[in-house]
Amino acid sequence: MRKWWLPFLALTIAAAAGPASAVTVWRWVDQDGVVHYSDRPVEGADRIELSGAQTFPGNPAATIAARPGVSTEEEAPEQDVVAYRRFEIVSPAQQETLWNIGGTLTVTVQLEPALQPGHRLDVYLDGERRNLGATSTELSVPEVHRGVHTLQGVIVDQSGSEILRSLAVTFMVQQTSVQNPFNRTPPGRRN
Repeated sequence: MRKWWLPFLALTIAAAAGPASAVTVWRWVDQDGVVHYSDRPVEGADRIELSGAQTFPGNPAATIAARPGVSTEEEAPEQDVVAYRRFEIVSPAQQETLWNIGGTLTVTVQLEPALQPGHRLDVYLDGERRNLGATSTELSVPEVHRGVHTLQGVIVDQSGSEILRSLAVTFMVQQTSVQNPFNRTPPGRRN
């Protein structure tokens, strides 16, 4: 525990000072051989200068252009891609029971902003991607039979790579019995 926490302290101090400045940290080893760090001078400690916190570029186009022999124009055409602020499944609702859907599930999602050019909607039903490639916020998922299911929406780009997933929704599909077509009460809940 102590070994993990002490380097974390040094990194926290460096991050608090900002990425452009250096931070002085004091390092010493006690009589038990345990290494310590401090932001204040301690008798017998070694002075260490830490550079700023490690950062990563936020612009994917800059990353592509930074590779040798590749220009930005070749691989990263300019696009005004807007981040999705909202992506959720609104139908079926969480813990909803659907009756007699005939094997086809209608899924409705909410997106803000609207689906971007080149992006498509798919779903994961019970952990299996269905590859629907829909461009509408209402999707039809075939072969959804009686039972308990989990559903997640996913936004994919032109290459089929995932951009964003929604939270999972759990729902049930029930089928009216042929032997008693007027009874819609689930088994085990009879009065």
